[in-house]
Amino acid sequence: MIVLIGIVILAVAAYVGLVIYQQRIRRQVATLTTKKEAMEAIPLKDELQLVGQLSLTGQSLEDYENLQADFSEITENRFTRIDEQLAQLLSDSRGVSLIQLRRNLNKVTMLITQTDELIKSVQEQLTHLQDVDKQHRQAVKDLEQKYQDLRKTLLAKNFAFGPSIDGLEEQLSQLEDNFDTFSRLTQEGDHERAADVLEQLHDDTDVLESLIKAIPPLYKDLTVTFPDQVKELKSGYQQLTAESFQFGDQDVPGLITTVEEHIKSNLETLKDLRPDDAQVVNERIASQIDNVYDLMQTEIDAKQPVESNLDGVARFIAHAQNQNHSLMTELDRLSQNYTLDHQELETARELNEQLRSIDGIYQRDIQDLTGKTATYSQVLAHQKQQQKDLEQIEQQQADILKSVAGLADEERQARNTLQQFDFDLHSLRRQVENLNLPGIPQNYLDYFFVVRDEVAQLATDMDQPQIDMERITKQLLIIQTDLDTLQDKTDDLIDSAELAEQLLQYANRYQTSHENVAQASKEAADLFENKHQYAQALETIATVLDEVEPGSYKRLEDAYYQSKGKQKPQHESTDKK
Repeated sequence: MIVLIGIVILAVAAYVGLVIYQQRIRRQVATLTTKKEAMEAIPLKDELQLVGQLSLTGQSLEDYENLQADFSEITENRFTRIDEQLAQLLSDSRGVSLIQLRRNLNKVTMLITQTDELIKSVQEQLTHLQDVDKQHRQAVKDLEQKYQDLRKTLLAKNFAFGPSIDGLEEQLSQLEDNFDTFSRLTQEGDHERAADVLEQLHDDTDVLESLIKAIPPLYKDLTVTFPDQVKELKSGYQQLTAESFQFGDQDVPGLITTVEEHIKSNLETLKDLRPDDAQVVNERIASQIDNVYDLMQTEIDAKQPVESNLDGVARFIAHAQNQNHSLMTELDRLSQNYTLDHQELETARELNEQLRSIDGIYQRDIQDLTGKTATYSQVLAHQKQQQKDLEQIEQQQADILKSVAGLADEERQARNTLQQFDFDLHSLRRQVENLNLPGIPQNYLDYFFVVRDEVAQLATDMDQPQIDMERITKQLLIIQTDLDTLQDKTDDLIDSAELAEQLLQYANRYQTSHENVAQASKEAADLFENKHQYAQALETIATVLDEVEPGSYKRLEDAYYQSKGKQKPQHESTDKK
């Protein structure tokens, strides 16, 4: 019983689903039918008839005929097939073949979509044909007016185009011939061919308009502006030469002739309708004219400062020559007594030659100015260079004088220092001799004699007829350093000898009780009396005393320096520890 109920329920559900699906199919059929009726309502036939009235020919006519064929396909074939398939689909919707229903629905839907797209394409192409026809007819009017205006411009202003007028009129005539072809094709309705001609017409018209705009200012420069400037240049040159202006190696008449030749040749460039090339040459001509103007103006501007500078340059040269003469006289005098180590005389002679060269150029410029053959700009350049060179020479003269001015003072100071060195050397010698030592260490004597010889050599060099003060100064520095070292060595010798004597006497109290003190005293005495090694003797006895009586050496050493009123050297205490 339960199974039977289930079967019934399934059957009812299936039936309900089938009914719902059939109703859905019928609704979709109704929607597609409405869309098809909307396509039929489009006045495609009227649009075709309207375009057909344009009297199309050529490719445009062929395109129109293809659109007519598409219209026939739509109305006579596709609409009929759509009606048949929709009717069949509506009839089949009462059946139970769901898969076939879905397949047929997709088929008729695709047919309707494709037909709708074809209708839109036909409409667009028809609109395009109408637009092209309208555009071309308007272009005929516009171009006809434009060519009339261009013809009027060429006729009314032919004087502004010069040799270019024939070429411009020829181009305009060619444009008008091509325009006639375009107009005929437009009237005939062959819009495809007309479009190609129109595109070329636009390009050629743009070229002609640009030529008409570019040529007049170029022609005006070549026939008015430049010739007027050339005339002015010729007049200016004649006036300046009459006033004895010179231009050096610049061939001003030749430069003007070159400008005239370029003007003439550039008119031929305009005749060939090459304004871009003519513009380049015009710019070059303008630059050449400016150059000639600049040459003339440079000489005009140079005249006044040249004349104003003459006396000043002459005075400067004379002053520098006098300065150099005084400098050489002073150097000659000093060279009798001193060695001049920095080529001061040679430099002064070179400066004299420079001054002679400067004066030579100045004198030639004066002759040229007097003879009215001078180029003012060249003379002005000479004057500027002379001013610069003379200032440099004056500075060199001052530097040389400064370098030799203190030689006599340096000599006096050096002699005073030499006397002090000699005094210091004798003082050190007396200090050592006053000790009455059994002998002097050889290393001290060697160093003493080195310093003594250095002082003697300095005295010899100072007694020469011609003193080399630079060498003397170096010797002074070396000797001072060596004397300072000798002073240190003398102090060390004296301190070591006197301290050693004191420590040997102090050690006597321990000789009988301490064998090591007796032995050290014997060694130290030998070093002192026989070998004259006072520092080593001091160290030998000081070491053993510190062993026997710690701190005794430092106490005796401090007392020694205190009695001498001297500060204990740092190295003394270090060496004895």
